[in-house]
Amino acid sequence: MKKRFISKKSKQIRMKTIFLLGILAISFAVSLSFFASFFSKEKILHFLLANNLFTETSVSTNIFDFLLDYTIGTAEEDDDYYDGSASKQEYTPDPNPEENKEDPLIYLYNTHQGEEYNGGVLSEYNVIPTVMLAAYRLREQLNNYGLNTIVETNNISEILRSNGWNYNSSYSASKILMTNALEENPTLKYFIDVHRDALPYESSILTYEGKTYAKVLLVIGQNHPGYLSNLALAEEVSNLINSKVPGLSKGVMQKPSSIFNQDFSPNTLLIEFGGQYNKISEINNTVAIVAEVLKEVITE
Repeated sequence: MKKRFISKKSKQIRMKTIFLLGILAISFAVSLSFFASFFSKEKILHFLLANNLFTETSVSTNIFDFLLDYTIGTAEEDDDYYDGSASKQEYTPDPNPEENKEDPLIYLYNTHQGEEYNGGVLSEYNVIPTVMLAAYRLREQLNNYGLNTIVETNNISEILRSNGWNYNSSYSASKILMTNALEENPTLKYFIDVHRDALPYESSILTYEGKTYAKVLLVIGQNHPGYLSNLALAEEVSNLINSKVPGLSKGVMQKPSSIFNQDFSPNTLLIEFGGQYNKISEINNTVAIVAEVLKEVITE
């Protein structure tokens, strides 16, 4: 009788413990959802890491990332933590609008045109470098290699406004522009969406042989039948980048629930150049390597 009583009591304790853990988990999720209305997932992560409240290891970060995803959400537009509606500079004019527009092979575009880099001294003059500058620079490098390249210069914000869409529909807007570009330029074969990541500065730079580079990440959406072709291209590009500057590419991130307009062509890529704290000089160093790699991939 005594043993049975102890066993029953232990079972009750276990049930109470499970119940309390469940309450704590729900409270944690609700708290995160509440704070998510004021702060992005990335800002929360940065706060925790900056104050040593959370150790940045692959295991622990993935666990915390999982919890944040299931409270804040995992919509495709949340794969980039840039708030376009709050940007100081939504659009960067083309510094060389007449550059090499005949029979283009490569189309560069920026779904999130206002993603910003570290302005440095330029900030004093209200000039904020964006990913559009990275695209213009990449165009210049590719044209120098004899690969005719154009950059999408239509304003994404205007497409959104004209259709009554919010910022979360940016990929729908850029797909309209991609379609129009191909109709006007049937020679186009490669389509590259230039972005930047959102991460601490020390995680976005690499110094190699006296030069400081902004790291790159290739992102592939798996939610369409032809993603394997895009994946093979991304992996080839990533491996070649690392063969030239070891560690410059962080590899290929695959997103099962996303597309990123990569159903448009088997030769569509999304490349993230650095992060919000990178200097434009670091971006330029990386662009030079990526251009060299693309030349080898395309002309092989």
